[in-house]
Amino acid sequence: MLPTPGALMRLTCCVLLLPHGLTHAAKKGVWRRVEAVSGREAVLPCEVGALDSSDMVFVVLWYTNGEKEPIYSYDNRPGRLQAPEERHTIKSKLLEGRATFRPGQVPALHIKPVLSADQANYTCRVDFRIASSRRTHLSLRVVVPPGQPELRVAGQKITGGVLGPLQEGNSLSVTCSVAGGIPPPTLVWKKHNKELDSKVESRTSSMTVNELTIKHLSRSFHNARLTCVATNNNVTSPVHATVTAIMNLRPLVTRLESPPKSLRVGREYEIPCVVAGSRPQANITWTLGNVASHSPIVANTEHGVNVSTSRVRVTASRRHHGQRLTCTSLNHLFPAYPLTDSILLNVTYPPVATMELGRGVLSVVKEGEDVYFNCNVDSNPPTYKISWYRDGKPILHWPEEGIVVSSNSLALRGVTRHQAGPYVCSASNVEGDAHSPSLNLTVNYAPVCDEGNTPPQVYAAGVGQYINVTCDVVASPATVKYSWVFNNSLTSERLPGNQVFTTPDGRSMVQFMAKAHQDYGTLQCWAQNSVGRMTQPCLFTVIPAGRPERPVGCSVVNKTYDSLVVGCSPGFDGGLPQTFAAKVFEAVTGRGQANVTSNWANFTLEGLTPGLDYVINVVALNSLGSSDPVTLEAFTYKMAENRMRDEKVEEDVPALSSEAGVLMGNLVVVVVVVAVLVVVLMVVLVRCLLVRRQQEDEPADSSRRNKILAPPDHPTGSISVGEGGGAAGAHTAVTFEMADFMYGHPGQPPPPPTLSVEHEKK
Repeated sequence: MLPTPGALMRLTCCVLLLPHGLTHAAKKGVWRRVEAVSGREAVLPCEVGALDSSDMVFVVLWYTNGEKEPIYSYDNRPGRLQAPEERHTIKSKLLEGRATFRPGQVPALHIKPVLSADQANYTCRVDFRIASSRRTHLSLRVVVPPGQPELRVAGQKITGGVLGPLQEGNSLSVTCSVAGGIPPPTLVWKKHNKELDSKVESRTSSMTVNELTIKHLSRSFHNARLTCVATNNNVTSPVHATVTAIMNLRPLVTRLESPPKSLRVGREYEIPCVVAGSRPQANITWTLGNVASHSPIVANTEHGVNVSTSRVRVTASRRHHGQRLTCTSLNHLFPAYPLTDSILLNVTYPPVATMELGRGVLSVVKEGEDVYFNCNVDSNPPTYKISWYRDGKPILHWPEEGIVVSSNSLALRGVTRHQAGPYVCSASNVEGDAHSPSLNLTVNYAPVCDEGNTPPQVYAAGVGQYINVTCDVVASPATVKYSWVFNNSLTSERLPGNQVFTTPDGRSMVQFMAKAHQDYGTLQCWAQNSVGRMTQPCLFTVIPAGRPERPVGCSVVNKTYDSLVVGCSPGFDGGLPQTFAAKVFEAVTGRGQANVTSNWANFTLEGLTPGLDYVINVVALNSLGSSDPVTLEAFTYKMAENRMRDEKVEEDVPALSSEAGVLMGNLVVVVVVVAVLVVVLMVVLVRCLLVRRQQEDEPADSSRRNKILAPPDHPTGSISVGEGGGAAGAHTAVTFEMADFMYGHPGQPPPPPTLSVEHEKK
């Protein structure tokens, strides 16, 4: 019978994997061991070695135990007419029908089935046509595999391949026994292919026993495969028996899964608790509260294969802040081993502010007393700012004014009436801002004049003219009594009741009339309430009516080629309604150009000649006369077409030399000066004749009525003509002073101007 390919492969590998030095040592008498399993195939390799191409194997002979007669021969000599099977000769009856020599790449003697009696020392001799003979020494060992291991616990055979359930922390003892086996087998306990125990407790010719003892079962033995492996050779696969340990386990992990570090008030949070490692599944409970008081919470729990998840929903509130949320897992088989995890709830919420007055302070105080406020705040996280407000306006730390802001308190030292009103404190943290309910502070004070509703302080009236003077005061309490006193350099007297009235809005009014010039003076209004009398009266000055004061701040605010805009602010009207007038004159000729009146101190002067200098006089008027004038100087722009015409003329003038330009410039200056002098002299002569003729025609008593009201400063005009050419040039200035003739009666000529001509040669 031919050996199976698997057996041949195992034996062949055993021979081929031997070290090369051992192969050469066999030639010197070293025996190489070959193992074979009883009932299977034994393969005994024969060393042939490398041959020369001209050489060949002639004869192969097999011997056992040093005998001189071969037990098997193979004749490969050429020239002999034999069939291939006739070349093999078996001389041992023990090997008949079971042994055959197979030449080839790995020549070997195959014995199948191999018996225990085949165990012996074998020698293979190979004879070559040319080379010397070679010998291979082999020691065949026939082994008998052990039987199937049996597992027992407390003498009971384990069936079904499952051991348990075992209790975590308890001890375990499992026995493995194997029958037969030549040579006697070794027994090894393994856990997931990791060796646990290899010590054999007892061994007989028919039985080998190894007992596995574990004093403390850890959770690593749950679902562990415990295997007893028996082996006594390197040819056959080891025999084994495996059992899976099942255990009851305490919870290994109880953990709050990603609990929030902080909870915002009013929001709902789902907090999961994961329990793992318990078998059977653990019971999960939740509690919320401090040590003294725990309240259970309803949870939603889901159990998996090895993990249970329980979830609770918590709507964060202010009362939850600082309380502990606890998740507890407990396996009923291990009542002494609960496992918990917990967090201290940190609920963040915006501030809640309340305000109160300091101890012994009432909400109604008198002016001058000290007031203290306290701002009580409940917030998480703590506030980073506390602000104070009165009537919606912020209060700042100002010790110099008696306002002291420190931490959560406000002190008002020497409180004034202006500090009365609703007070609010505001607290801020990262969650938001909060304002306390307002606390109204009432400051009682004696009457004072109402600065926000002040009537005129100066009244102008004529003799025999009634005026109504109203007195308005503020006070707390608001119920006041009034009295009036008239005072001047001659007398001081209290006004009678028939001159004093009370207006519908609670103010006091007096009707006053100056019967003579000595009746002008000061009216004093006094008021008193339950706090006291006002320290300073409200003063009203009555003066005789007169001419208005001159406008102030006058200036030319805009100008074009034919208009000027003048803006002023009105002065005192003299106690009577006033109007305003503006007159415009040409600066050189004195000819009037415009005369405008207005109820306002602003004028738009239109229809002026482009490119001229003007003098503008502004006065205020009432029924008693006019004010002193305000004099302005201005000019209108030249029209664009005139400038273009001038430029065009200049382009047509041929270029002159520098000397000619200087002479021409001097000539132009002289002509201009002469022309100006002639015009001015003619104007002066004409005006002098007109003045003289008028004086002769008018009566003497009208001289005062027609008197010219000239201002102290006469307007001054100037004309400047200049020209330069290279290093030389000429400059001529004409200056004139003219009396202000604009304030006489219409038709009255102004005084003649004073003219000076100045020529400067450069």
